Amino acid sequence: MPKRTPGVLFRSVILGLLATSCGGADSPAPAEEANILDERPNILLIVADDLGYNDIGAFGGEIDTPNLDALAASGLTLTTFYVLPTCSPTRSVLLTGSDNHTAGMGAMAEVLTSNQIGAPGYEGYLNERVVTVASLLRDADYHTYMAGKWHLGHEPEQGPKARGFERVFAMLDGGGSHWNDRRGVTPDSAAMRYRDEGVPVDSLPADFFSSEFYTDRMIEYIDANRDDGRPFFAYVAYTAPHDPLHAPDAWLEKYRGRYDAGYDELRRQRLERMTVMGLLPESTQAYPRLPTVPAWDELSQEDQAIEAREMEAYAGMVDNLDHHIGRILEHLRQIGEYDNTLILFFSDNGANGLEGRNYPNQTDAYMESFNNSVENIGRPGSFAAQGPAWAQVSMTPFRLFKASAAEGGIRAPFIAAGPGISAGGRSDSLAHVKDIAPTLLEVAGVEHPNSYEGRDIAPMIGSSMRPLLNNSASTVHDTDASFGWELHGQEALRTGQWKALKLQPPFGAGEWELFDLSTDPGETKDLSGQEAERLQAMIATHQRYAEEVGVVPPDLDELLRSMGIQPPQP
Repeated sequence: MPKRTPGVLFRSVILGLLATSCGGADSPAPAEEANILDERPNILLIVADDLGYNDIGAFGGEIDTPNLDALAASGLTLTTFYVLPTCSPTRSVLLTGSDNHTAGMGAMAEVLTSNQIGAPGYEGYLNERVVTVASLLRDADYHTYMAGKWHLGHEPEQGPKARGFERVFAMLDGGGSHWNDRRGVTPDSAAMRYRDEGVPVDSLPADFFSSEFYTDRMIEYIDANRDDGRPFFAYVAYTAPHDPLHAPDAWLEKYRGRYDAGYDELRRQRLERMTVMGLLPESTQAYPRLPTVPAWDELSQEDQAIEAREMEAYAGMVDNLDHHIGRILEHLRQIGEYDNTLILFFSDNGANGLEGRNYPNQTDAYMESFNNSVENIGRPGSFAAQGPAWAQVSMTPFRLFKASAAEGGIRAPFIAAGPGISAGGRSDSLAHVKDIAPTLLEVAGVEHPNSYEGRDIAPMIGSSMRPLLNNSASTVHDTDASFGWELHGQEALRTGQWKALKLQPPFGAGEWELFDLSTDPGETKDLSGQEAERLQAMIATHQRYAEEVGVVPPDLDELLRSMGIQPPQP
């Protein structure tokens, strides 16, 4: 388990004294406090978009990810780290430490149903009930930088510049082309919205590729102020590997032929590798291939070629992402900041098993405007997605993928490295994205306020992971703590080893199920019949959670129709 160095421990004592100071005439002014705190660690927060649980080598994948694997070997990996089923709700919790329903993302803005519009917590952007860690760290004399995906509001007053980030290049939408053509995922976002230091971007450089450009910008931001002695908070919100699946030719060609064996065989290999690595119990059963997905051998040669090329593009995209993360890490080494930087990496939700045609308000005409020939997959002008078969591979052994509250939608890889975190640690302690904001504030010696800029602020609901990171505790939360999820009608509650799950169409029939995740992480054995009393108690706990955070269940028929899915008939 990780241990802190004496120097970092000393700084933590100083920070603790400052945090508990009662103030008074002799208390230092903010500028003087900044000088006292100038040895606080930098913070590098790296978020991947739709990356699967086991896509990187450190979690059992066959994709080449040497930089993330080395980061994991130098620090601590968490095997039971939870996020939310989709991206913007996860990001709202990440930046505030609050529940997504409190922060304004009770549902993604793109799929708010008519009965949710106007309800508190369903603003579709980061609301004023919360304050971001960027604002609090900026006020504590940190430099605050962001490059990448925002997806928490389109208006200037809702953007990252207004929510605490000093230097920003932001993509405001949920997804789209990784090239300079700015083609969004639906006709509604046909021209993707970017802002550079708060100013709308009319065109991107000819050689723009998202992962490379965001990395270039973050390195530029870090270098601009590196001699003033102030620490930085750098948030790199990559849009890879969110569809459309795009990668430069060198990365596409690297994986040609790598997935010809098909998704059934690759899933078997990943499960075996994860078991050997000790990431899963030996008795783990993977959730079965979905009935709507044919066996690999049942596909025509043409369909196999398309499926294999889509996964080649995905793998190349992940490999390329790893390359650019490595560039940031190497730059920190070169400028002498690596050893004093807390680095956190995770994915915002499970791998994406939905197809482009399932995006809200999609049209056939828009999808047909892309060139998705086998040879063009992954290149400009294409729109390929991982799809349900390969997404199940990326989320092995879990059930389903992004957008569901099953384990495949909410379990993510997590890596922490930096001061006081010793090499090669692994923990199965349950942690949640809501715990990141409290962790960052504690590391920086910053308290979360009750009010901010004249408005009352909702409290954080997470717990600091710092005791786990510095080896002073073996868990983040009490073993019987409960965690609730609700998003787009998909509901779950985890208490200890038990998980209650209610999946609405298209993922399930809307009935509560119960699983013992200690022996069945794949959610293959519903125990609701044998443990009826336990399930009822957990349903009641979830109901209290829903009432506390103000859940407004969506109009499911309306939601499904917006995704091009016919609602089930009664």
